[in-house]
Amino acid sequence: MNAPAEILASIGGADNVENLTHCATRLRFQLHDNSGIDEKQVESIPGVMGAVSQSGNRYQVVIGGAVESVYNDIMALPEMKEGGSATGTQKSGSNADVKSAAKEKGPRGRFTWLDSFFDFLGDSFRPILGSLLGASLIITFMALMGTLGVIGNWADPRTELSPTWQFINLCWRCVFYFLPLMVAYNASKKLGADPWIGFAVMAVVMLPGFTSLGQYATHLTFAGSEINVVRLFGGHLPLTIFDYGSQVFPPLLMAAVLGPLYKLLKKIISPNVQLIFVPFLSMLIMIPLTAFLIGPLGVYAGAGLANGLKAVNDFSPFIFAILIPMLYPFMVPLGLHWPLNAIMLLNIQTLGFDFIQGPMGAWNFACFGATAGVLFLSVRDRDVTMRQTATGALAAGLLGGISEPSLYGIHLRFKRIYPRILVGCFLGGLVQGIGGGLTTNAFVFTSLLTIPAFSNIPLYAISIAVAFFSSMLLVVFFDYRTADERAEAAKVRATEDADQDADQAADQAAEEARKASAEAHKAELRADDAEARADQAEQRAATTTVAAERAAQVATAVAPARTALAPNAVTQIASPVAGYVVPLDKVPDPVFAKGTVGLGVGIDPTGDTITSPGDGKIIVAQDTGHAFGIKLDNGIELLIHVGIDTVNLGGTGFDVHVARGDRVTTGDVLVRFDRKVIESAGYSMITPVLVTNPRKFASVTQAPATLSSALVAPGDTIITVTAKPPKDGAAAAPGTPPAPAHRSAAQAVAAGDSKAGASASTEAPGSSVGGSQLGGSPAPGSTVPGVSAHGVSAHGDAQASPQGTGTADGARRAATTAGAADSSGSAAVSGAAPGSALVAGAVTEIGSPVAGRVVALADVPDPVFSKGIVGLGVGIDPTGDTITSPGDGKIIVAQDTGHAFGIKLDNGIELLIHVGIDTVNLGGTGFDVHVARGDRVTTGDVLVRFDRTVIESAGYSMITPVLVTNPRKFASITQAAQGAVTPGEGIITVTAKQ
Repeated sequence: MNAPAEILASIGGADNVENLTHCATRLRFQLHDNSGIDEKQVESIPGVMGAVSQSGNRYQVVIGGAVESVYNDIMALPEMKEGGSATGTQKSGSNADVKSAAKEKGPRGRFTWLDSFFDFLGDSFRPILGSLLGASLIITFMALMGTLGVIGNWADPRTELSPTWQFINLCWRCVFYFLPLMVAYNASKKLGADPWIGFAVMAVVMLPGFTSLGQYATHLTFAGSEINVVRLFGGHLPLTIFDYGSQVFPPLLMAAVLGPLYKLLKKIISPNVQLIFVPFLSMLIMIPLTAFLIGPLGVYAGAGLANGLKAVNDFSPFIFAILIPMLYPFMVPLGLHWPLNAIMLLNIQTLGFDFIQGPMGAWNFACFGATAGVLFLSVRDRDVTMRQTATGALAAGLLGGISEPSLYGIHLRFKRIYPRILVGCFLGGLVQGIGGGLTTNAFVFTSLLTIPAFSNIPLYAISIAVAFFSSMLLVVFFDYRTADERAEAAKVRATEDADQDADQAADQAAEEARKASAEAHKAELRADDAEARADQAEQRAATTTVAAERAAQVATAVAPARTALAPNAVTQIASPVAGYVVPLDKVPDPVFAKGTVGLGVGIDPTGDTITSPGDGKIIVAQDTGHAFGIKLDNGIELLIHVGIDTVNLGGTGFDVHVARGDRVTTGDVLVRFDRKVIESAGYSMITPVLVTNPRKFASVTQAPATLSSALVAPGDTIITVTAKPPKDGAAAAPGTPPAPAHRSAAQAVAAGDSKAGASASTEAPGSSVGGSQLGGSPAPGSTVPGVSAHGVSAHGDAQASPQGTGTADGARRAATTAGAADSSGSAAVSGAAPGSALVAGAVTEIGSPVAGRVVALADVPDPVFSKGIVGLGVGIDPTGDTITSPGDGKIIVAQDTGHAFGIKLDNGIELLIHVGIDTVNLGGTGFDVHVARGDRVTTGDVLVRFDRTVIESAGYSMITPVLVTNPRKFASITQAAQGAVTPGEGIITVTAKQ
């Protein structure tokens, strides 16, 4: 069963599918019933990156850039074409239709509304978390100074502080005093209204002039509380005067009314005058409505919730200290913790202290402790992906007090973690309850840095330590994975150990073979004309040769003398196929024609079989059959690329006879191909045959014989390789001429001068060595343009290594990259070498595609992105309206709707830029697309322009995820910037594996 069929079967079959759509990365199913789906089974299907179950029987399967082809494959399945659903409803349609249908179905609609409500709360607070976190650290500093006796009780307004400390105190008070304006802006924006109108409406009741109306007020008692009321408009309308500073419920209620009102006014007012009258009428209605009704209701609602929690705490601080941390693990995933944050702020404003944050700290540190346990196990098990996730989540928690990265990145993915966290929550709350509870005078994020902000510092420190270490130890000792998952991890670890040991043994054997072979060569040279010592020299050579063979057997490979590298040696390379020789600069692909991959010739085949030109080892053998790399025993490394862009055939028309690691001899069949299949698909059959380590030689040229007669048979000479001259004082190979003084053929061909390259070296008569093939890396001291042996600079620029590449592994990586990639999509542009980001230890920085503000991935308001299911990176909240390409590469995803683009960069990194959240539902409205799938782009090329007003008026978030979608190829993907960035400014740092 193929992957599309498996996906359909795993979600209950065609009969369970009511509707199916897709966006840039996800299949979006509307099902009749999603309760019986095994999420683990779905995620185990090849090609599936993750699965997300939603309310309203909605289900999302994350595929990545290949989502369109998977969608088409599913829709092409017979059971889908037959309309398997009993209702006979259409299987595909717009997401808006699916949402509308869900809202009409009673209970599903209620659940969808509940999801929308929590999204509204989250998006009202999430953008201001940074300012709240900054203010909380200033509060912690003030608390620490108060604890040390440097200043008085800073939280008591009656305390006289010096002007200096008053100013420092204002640095955090400003954030909380103007919090209603920030919430009003975000909440209005979330509901599709002009956020500045929401800001202006809330600003009216926060003006000093509004508060000064209290001097005309009369005092009344309402619900047991004294309030100030001013009667306006002849005494007919009572206006309640409150201090709205730090209040959050009034702006939330105000935005809930403003959003629908704003959309209604836009519908009934002509577009020609909307700019004038929609804001005017919105303010005309909302300002008095907020001042007279919504504002007081918000104050009373918040006070009621706060009084209810206070009653529980007053009744039993012990129960309250245990109850809050036990509830938080279930409240945070649902978004129910946002109202509690509002109540904390209200408590500080009305009571002068808050009693919720202490118990909340027990939950946070239990959560962080479980993450620390996962980090310990991932380090032990060498699980690189989980180690990266846990490290980032733990740092965000301990230093910032933010639990979402731990929660969404780890805990909700492994069900065995939650029981361990609950034990830590209970024990931490128990310690606080026994100690009589905790309070704090300010709103802070519960991290290591904010411990001094609590009333009883020792009690709080002990409680969070108990919560942290109990959860951590439970995870370490009892694990967070099932037995099957642990067994799989152990299997992977054992395989890696075996591979590492084998590699070490092979490397050691190869080194011994090299030394022995070198010693044999030296012994042979010292023999020269010394007849008297000839027997001794031969005996030493024979002895060392035997040693070399024994060492090489340990590595299960033969390591003959690398004759092509002997000083001044001239080696002939035979044709692997019958055909016509084509000069390299005539090959119809610039990557090959310019010598980027290597130097050699092309063959336009007349036969249908590719054979090995010599003895050696297969180091590249693509399953598609289009490319083969051979490391010849004589030290030459070859790439044979069958046709141009034939990787796109996916193996059709190719019959592969060898695999990577196989030993081959001259004439062994590598692959047979069907010329009709390839040419009928529109691809050129010209086959480049290239020396991929030309820097080790003085010249690589087209064989002179092929210049007069272009038709060759398998085994005929097509390339001449001339070794470098001996170093000073070293003897040249017997019978070889001195090296030419002019530039080498490699230099000439790399510069695009194929004729100069053909004549840049001289073949020595009688010195050829038959059966040459590929191998090696650039010579010490040499550099390949745009390529660094040690990586690329932080800006993606190639840096030359003073030592060259120096190892055969480096050349092997280069040959593998050249053979595996589609050559047209791997061209180096503007100095970026193909695959340069994959070079061991390379550090590459990705520039921002748009001006805006950087948002941490965990804060992107979509769990598929924030959990890193699609890829790793950051979000950008744009201030500009143009998305540009962050680098040179090829467009592999370009949605007609304009909301998402995939780019395969030349350096090996694959990116997804998703403009806004759920903007696929707009169907392209508000987007002006400038590129199509398959286009080549360079840095700064425009991908799409968008109309922010259209997108936000429809109620969608503009936060734009920028993600590396092939993170498993790298050691780490990290955020490189914070705050505002301009296009091209680095936002993501990608570090290659060692």
